Amino acid sequence: MKSMNYLYAILVMLSLMNCSKDTVNPTEAIEKNTLNDVVRDNFGLTYLATALYKSGLNKVLMQDGSYTLLAPSDVAYKAAGYQNPAAVYAEPASKLVEQGNYHILKAPVLFTGKALKMNQEEETLLGTKVYWSRVKRGQDTLTTINGGRLLQADTKASNGMMQVLDRLLVPNVHSNLKQALAANVDLSLFYQALKVSGLLESLAGTTNYTLFALNNVAIKQMGYPDLEAIEKADPAILKKILSYHIAKERKFAQDYFLLTPEGTTSYTETMLNEKTLTINLLGQYNVPNSFTGITVKGTGNSGALTPVRTDVLAGNGVIHVMGQVLQQ
Repeated sequence: MKSMNYLYAILVMLSLMNCSKDTVNPTEAIEKNTLNDVVRDNFGLTYLATALYKSGLNKVLMQDGSYTLLAPSDVAYKAAGYQNPAAVYAEPASKLVEQGNYHILKAPVLFTGKALKMNQEEETLLGTKVYWSRVKRGQDTLTTINGGRLLQADTKASNGMMQVLDRLLVPNVHSNLKQALAANVDLSLFYQALKVSGLLESLAGTTNYTLFALNNVAIKQMGYPDLEAIEKADPAILKKILSYHIAKERKFAQDYFLLTPEGTTSYTETMLNEKTLTINLLGQYNVPNSFTGITVKGTGNSGALTPVRTDVLAGNGVIHVMGQVLQQ
Protein backbone atom coordinates (compact mmCIF):
# COMPACT_ATOMS: atom_id res chain seq x y z
CA MET A 1 0.00 0.00 0.00
CA LYS A 2 2.87 2.33 0.85
CA SER A 3 4.44 1.66 -2.55
CA MET A 4 1.16 2.51 -4.27
CA ASN A 5 0.99 5.81 -2.36
CA TYR A 6 4.53 6.61 -3.45
CA LEU A 7 3.67 5.78 -7.03
CA TYR A 8 0.53 7.90 -6.93
CA ALA A 9 2.55 10.82 -5.56
CA ILE A 10 5.11 10.42 -8.32
CA LEU A 11 2.47 10.37 -11.04
CA VAL A 12 0.80 13.47 -9.60
CA MET A 13 4.11 15.34 -9.44
CA LEU A 14 5.12 14.41 -12.97
CA SER A 15 1.68 15.47 -14.17
CA LEU A 16 2.10 18.82 -12.42
CA MET A 17 5.46 19.20 -14.14
CA ASN A 18 3.77 18.84 -17.52
CA CYS A 19 1.13 21.40 -16.61
CA SER A 20 3.53 23.95 -15.13
CA LYS A 21 5.74 23.81 -18.20
CA ASP A 22 2.91 24.82 -20.51
CA THR A 23 1.66 27.47 -18.07
CA VAL A 24 5.03 29.24 -17.84
CA ASN A 25 5.62 29.56 -21.56
CA PRO A 26 3.44 27.47 -23.89
CA THR A 27 5.16 28.77 -27.04
CA GLU A 28 8.60 27.80 -25.77
CA ALA A 29 7.24 24.40 -24.66
CA ILE A 30 6.17 23.66 -28.22
CA GLU A 31 9.38 24.86 -29.82
CA LYS A 32 11.82 23.24 -27.41
CA ASN A 33 12.29 19.53 -27.02
CA THR A 34 14.78 19.16 -24.18
CA LEU A 35 16.27 15.93 -22.88
CA ASN A 36 13.85 16.13 -19.97
CA ASP A 37 10.94 16.28 -22.44
CA VAL A 38 12.30 13.30 -24.37
CA VAL A 39 12.52 11.22 -21.18
CA ARG A 40 9.02 12.13 -20.02
CA ASP A 41 7.55 11.34 -23.42
CA ASN A 42 9.10 7.86 -23.49
CA PHE A 43 6.95 5.18 -21.81
CA GLY A 44 10.00 2.94 -21.39
CA LEU A 45 11.82 5.48 -19.19
CA THR A 46 9.37 6.01 -16.31
CA TYR A 47 11.90 4.92 -13.66
CA LEU A 48 14.46 7.37 -15.02
CA ALA A 49 11.89 10.19 -15.13
CA THR A 50 11.18 9.53 -11.46
CA ALA A 51 14.88 9.54 -10.56
CA LEU A 52 15.50 12.79 -12.43
CA TYR A 53 12.59 14.50 -10.73
CA LYS A 54 13.49 13.34 -7.20
CA SER A 55 17.15 14.34 -7.68
CA GLY A 56 16.33 17.68 -9.30
CA LEU A 57 18.41 16.80 -12.35
CA ASN A 58 15.34 17.21 -14.53
CA LYS A 59 16.00 20.96 -14.22
CA VAL A 60 19.54 20.49 -15.57
CA LEU A 61 18.13 18.63 -18.55
CA MET A 62 15.71 21.50 -19.24
CA GLN A 63 18.55 24.00 -19.60
CA ASP A 64 20.24 25.15 -22.77
CA GLY A 65 23.46 23.28 -23.35
CA SER A 66 24.95 20.25 -25.03
CA TYR A 67 24.63 17.10 -22.94
CA THR A 68 24.45 13.39 -23.52
CA LEU A 69 22.00 11.52 -21.32
CA LEU A 70 22.81 7.86 -20.78
CA ALA A 71 19.27 6.67 -20.14
CA PRO A 72 18.76 3.31 -18.40
CA SER A 73 15.58 1.65 -19.61
CA ASP A 74 12.86 0.55 -17.21
CA VAL A 75 14.10 -3.02 -17.70
CA ALA A 76 17.57 -1.87 -16.60
CA TYR A 77 16.17 -0.43 -13.36
CA LYS A 78 14.24 -3.64 -12.70
CA ALA A 79 17.41 -5.68 -13.25
CA ALA A 80 19.13 -3.47 -10.67
CA GLY A 81 16.49 -4.44 -8.08
CA TYR A 82 13.90 -1.65 -8.35
CA GLN A 83 10.44 -3.19 -8.46
CA ASN A 84 8.65 -0.02 -9.51
CA PRO A 85 9.20 3.75 -9.85
CA ALA A 86 8.09 4.17 -6.23
CA ALA A 87 11.18 2.24 -5.13
CA VAL A 88 13.34 4.69 -7.05
CA TYR A 89 11.54 7.66 -5.50
CA ALA A 90 12.14 6.19 -2.03
CA GLU A 91 15.92 6.41 -2.50
CA PRO A 92 17.80 9.29 -0.80
CA ALA A 93 18.01 12.30 -3.10
CA SER A 94 21.80 12.42 -2.59
CA LYS A 95 22.17 8.90 -4.01
CA LEU A 96 20.04 9.75 -7.02
CA VAL A 97 22.02 12.95 -7.62
CA GLU A 98 25.31 11.03 -7.69
CA GLN A 99 23.81 8.29 -9.84
CA GLY A 100 22.16 10.79 -12.19
CA ASN A 101 25.25 12.95 -12.64
CA TYR A 102 27.16 9.84 -13.68
CA HIS A 103 24.61 9.25 -16.44
CA ILE A 104 25.02 12.73 -17.95
CA LEU A 105 28.00 13.47 -20.18
CA LYS A 106 29.42 16.97 -20.46
CA ALA A 107 29.30 16.97 -24.26
CA PRO A 108 27.03 15.59 -26.99
CA VAL A 109 28.14 12.15 -28.18
CA LEU A 110 26.74 10.46 -31.28
CA PHE A 111 27.41 6.77 -31.86
CA THR A 112 25.99 6.32 -35.36
CA GLY A 113 28.98 6.06 -37.67
CA LYS A 114 31.44 6.34 -34.78
CA ALA A 115 34.82 4.63 -35.17
CA LEU A 116 35.22 1.03 -34.06
CA LYS A 117 37.28 1.23 -30.85
CA MET A 118 37.51 -0.28 -27.39
CA ASN A 119 37.18 1.48 -24.03
CA GLN A 120 37.16 5.10 -25.13
CA GLU A 121 36.48 7.54 -22.30
CA GLU A 122 33.94 10.31 -21.85
CA GLU A 123 33.63 12.63 -18.85
CA THR A 124 30.42 12.84 -16.82
CA LEU A 125 28.89 15.63 -14.75
CA LEU A 126 30.05 13.64 -11.71
CA GLY A 127 33.61 14.36 -12.81
CA THR A 128 34.59 10.75 -13.46
CA LYS A 129 34.63 8.75 -16.71
CA VAL A 130 32.49 6.25 -18.54
CA TYR A 131 34.01 3.96 -21.17
CA TRP A 132 32.42 3.02 -24.49
CA SER A 133 33.34 0.30 -26.94
CA ARG A 134 32.04 -0.17 -30.48
CA VAL A 135 32.74 -3.23 -32.62
CA LYS A 136 31.52 -5.00 -35.73
CA ARG A 137 30.49 -8.57 -34.94
CA GLY A 138 29.10 -10.51 -37.87
CA GLN A 139 26.42 -8.34 -39.48
CA ASP A 140 25.85 -6.26 -36.35
CA THR A 141 27.62 -3.21 -34.96
CA LEU A 142 27.54 -3.41 -31.16
CA THR A 143 28.09 -0.52 -28.76
CA THR A 144 28.58 -0.85 -25.01
CA ILE A 145 29.05 1.69 -22.22
CA ASN A 146 30.73 0.39 -19.05
CA GLY A 147 29.93 -3.08 -20.36
CA GLY A 148 26.20 -2.35 -20.79
CA ARG A 149 24.60 -2.64 -24.23
CA LEU A 150 23.36 0.42 -26.11
CA LEU A 151 19.73 -0.28 -27.06
CA GLN A 152 18.73 2.93 -28.83
CA ALA A 153 21.28 5.39 -30.18
CA ASP A 154 21.32 9.11 -30.85
CA THR A 155 17.85 10.37 -29.96
CA LYS A 156 18.17 14.09 -30.58
CA ALA A 157 16.93 16.83 -28.25
CA SER A 158 17.28 20.60 -28.34
CA ASN A 159 20.03 20.46 -25.71
CA GLY A 160 21.83 17.23 -26.55
CA MET A 161 21.55 13.52 -27.23
CA MET A 162 19.98 10.56 -25.46
CA GLN A 163 21.45 7.05 -25.51
CA VAL A 164 19.25 4.28 -24.07
CA LEU A 165 21.06 1.51 -22.13
CA ASP A 166 20.16 -1.93 -20.87
CA ARG A 167 22.05 -1.24 -17.62
CA LEU A 168 21.84 1.19 -14.71
CA LEU A 169 25.45 2.31 -14.39
CA VAL A 170 27.13 2.23 -10.99
CA PRO A 171 28.97 5.55 -10.50
CA ASN A 172 32.73 5.39 -10.78
CA VAL A 173 33.79 7.07 -7.53
CA HIS A 174 37.29 5.59 -7.04
CA SER A 175 40.30 7.00 -8.86
CA ASN A 176 42.13 3.66 -8.78
CA LEU A 177 41.73 -0.04 -8.05
CA LYS A 178 43.51 0.20 -4.72
CA GLN A 179 40.86 2.60 -3.46
CA ALA A 180 38.04 0.50 -4.88
CA LEU A 181 39.31 -2.62 -3.11
CA ALA A 182 39.79 -0.75 0.17
CA ALA A 183 36.16 0.42 0.05
CA ASN A 184 34.78 -3.12 -0.33
CA VAL A 185 34.55 -4.89 3.04
CA ASP A 186 34.04 -8.27 1.35
CA LEU A 187 37.43 -7.90 -0.33
CA SER A 188 39.39 -6.92 2.79
CA LEU A 189 41.42 -10.14 2.91
CA PHE A 190 42.25 -9.89 -0.80
CA TYR A 191 43.38 -6.29 -0.25
CA GLN A 192 45.66 -7.34 2.60
CA ALA A 193 47.04 -10.28 0.61
CA LEU A 194 47.91 -7.94 -2.26
CA LYS A 195 49.65 -5.63 0.21
CA VAL A 196 51.75 -8.42 1.72
CA SER A 197 52.59 -9.80 -1.74
CA GLY A 198 53.85 -6.41 -2.94
CA LEU A 199 51.27 -6.15 -5.74
CA LEU A 200 48.96 -3.58 -4.18
CA GLU A 201 50.79 -0.36 -5.01
CA SER A 202 50.89 -1.17 -8.71
CA LEU A 203 47.08 -0.94 -8.64
CA ALA A 204 47.27 2.69 -7.51
CA GLY A 205 49.04 3.92 -10.66
CA THR A 206 47.88 4.86 -14.14
CA THR A 207 48.22 1.42 -15.79
CA ASN A 208 44.84 -0.22 -16.44
CA TYR A 209 44.13 -3.68 -15.03
CA THR A 210 41.35 -6.24 -14.80
CA LEU A 211 41.13 -7.94 -11.41
CA PHE A 212 39.46 -11.25 -10.70
CA ALA A 213 39.32 -10.32 -7.02
CA LEU A 214 38.82 -13.07 -4.46
CA ASN A 215 36.19 -12.36 -1.85
CA ASN A 216 36.78 -13.16 1.81
CA VAL A 217 35.17 -16.60 1.48
CA ALA A 218 37.60 -17.56 -1.29
CA ILE A 219 40.64 -16.31 0.65
CA LYS A 220 39.56 -18.31 3.71
CA GLN A 221 39.20 -21.41 1.52
CA MET A 222 42.87 -20.91 0.56
CA GLY A 223 43.80 -21.40 4.23
CA TYR A 224 44.02 -17.76 5.33
CA PRO A 225 41.16 -17.32 7.82
CA ASP A 226 41.95 -13.77 8.90
CA LEU A 227 44.24 -10.73 8.52
CA GLU A 228 46.73 -12.16 11.00
CA ALA A 229 47.17 -15.32 8.93
CA ILE A 230 47.82 -13.24 5.83
CA GLU A 231 50.38 -11.13 7.66
CA LYS A 232 52.28 -14.30 8.52
CA ALA A 233 52.10 -15.71 4.97
CA ASP A 234 55.05 -16.00 2.61
CA PRO A 235 54.88 -12.97 0.26
CA ALA A 236 56.30 -15.02 -2.64
CA ILE A 237 53.52 -17.60 -2.33
CA LEU A 238 50.84 -14.92 -2.20
CA LYS A 239 52.33 -13.17 -5.22
CA LYS A 240 52.32 -16.40 -7.21
CA ILE A 241 48.64 -16.97 -6.44
CA LEU A 242 47.41 -13.40 -6.86
CA SER A 243 49.31 -12.58 -10.06
CA TYR A 244 47.11 -15.23 -11.70
CA HIS A 245 44.09 -13.08 -10.75
CA ILE A 246 45.30 -9.88 -12.47
CA ALA A 247 45.37 -9.06 -16.19
CA LYS A 248 46.60 -5.94 -17.92
CA GLU A 249 44.09 -3.59 -19.59
CA ARG A 250 40.54 -2.82 -18.56
CA LYS A 251 38.02 -5.43 -19.70
CA PHE A 252 34.37 -5.35 -18.74
CA ALA A 253 32.66 -8.75 -18.85
CA GLN A 254 31.02 -7.96 -22.19
CA ASP A 255 34.35 -6.78 -23.63
CA TYR A 256 35.41 -10.42 -23.83
CA PHE A 257 32.37 -11.02 -26.00
CA LEU A 258 33.17 -8.00 -28.18
CA LEU A 259 36.78 -9.11 -28.65
CA THR A 260 35.90 -12.51 -30.11
CA PRO A 261 34.72 -13.31 -33.65
CA GLU A 262 31.08 -14.22 -34.22
CA GLY A 263 30.41 -17.83 -33.28
CA THR A 264 33.25 -17.91 -30.74
CA THR A 265 32.31 -18.98 -27.22
CA SER A 266 35.55 -18.39 -25.29
CA TYR A 267 38.44 -15.97 -24.90
CA THR A 268 41.96 -16.74 -23.70
CA GLU A 269 43.19 -14.12 -21.22
CA THR A 270 46.87 -13.73 -20.37
CA MET A 271 47.44 -12.94 -16.72
CA LEU A 272 50.14 -10.92 -14.97
CA ASN A 273 52.30 -14.04 -14.49
CA GLU A 274 52.08 -14.79 -18.27
CA LYS A 275 49.88 -17.83 -17.69
CA THR A 276 46.44 -18.03 -19.30
CA LEU A 277 42.88 -18.62 -18.19
CA THR A 278 39.72 -19.16 -20.22
CA ILE A 279 36.77 -16.77 -20.27
CA ASN A 280 33.64 -18.61 -21.38
CA LEU A 281 30.93 -16.47 -23.01
CA LEU A 282 27.29 -17.05 -22.11
CA GLY A 283 24.33 -16.11 -24.29
CA GLN A 284 20.80 -17.06 -25.27
CA TYR A 285 20.55 -20.10 -27.50
CA ASN A 286 19.89 -19.23 -31.16
CA VAL A 287 19.79 -15.47 -30.47
CA PRO A 288 22.49 -13.80 -32.59
CA ASN A 289 25.01 -11.71 -30.67
CA SER A 290 23.25 -12.18 -27.34
CA PHE A 291 25.35 -11.95 -24.19
CA THR A 292 24.26 -12.84 -20.66
CA GLY A 293 27.55 -13.16 -18.77
CA ILE A 294 30.82 -15.02 -18.36
CA THR A 295 32.35 -17.91 -16.50
CA VAL A 296 36.06 -18.18 -15.76
CA LYS A 297 38.30 -21.27 -15.73
CA GLY A 298 41.90 -21.49 -14.62
CA THR A 299 44.05 -24.24 -16.11
CA GLY A 300 43.89 -26.07 -12.78
CA ASN A 301 40.16 -25.69 -12.13
CA SER A 302 38.04 -28.78 -12.72
CA GLY A 303 35.18 -26.64 -14.00
CA ALA A 304 34.26 -23.09 -14.92
CA LEU A 305 33.57 -20.60 -12.12
CA THR A 306 30.81 -17.99 -12.17
CA PRO A 307 31.81 -14.54 -10.85
CA VAL A 308 29.91 -13.31 -7.81
CA ARG A 309 29.82 -9.84 -9.36
CA THR A 310 31.20 -8.25 -12.51
CA ASP A 311 32.15 -4.77 -13.74
CA VAL A 312 33.05 -2.93 -10.54
CA LEU A 313 34.68 0.13 -12.06
CA ALA A 314 37.61 2.24 -10.89
CA GLY A 315 39.62 4.95 -12.63
CA ASN A 316 42.35 2.55 -13.78
CA GLY A 317 40.49 -0.68 -14.30
CA VAL A 318 37.64 -2.99 -13.46
CA ILE A 319 37.00 -5.68 -10.84
CA HIS A 320 35.20 -8.98 -11.26
CA VAL A 321 34.57 -10.59 -7.87
CA MET A 322 35.22 -14.35 -7.57
CA GLY A 323 34.02 -16.68 -4.83
CA GLN A 324 36.61 -19.35 -5.63
CA VAL A 325 40.31 -19.35 -6.40
CA LEU A 326 41.51 -19.56 -10.01
CA GLN A 327 43.86 -22.54 -10.00
CA GLN A 328 47.00 -22.47 -12.15
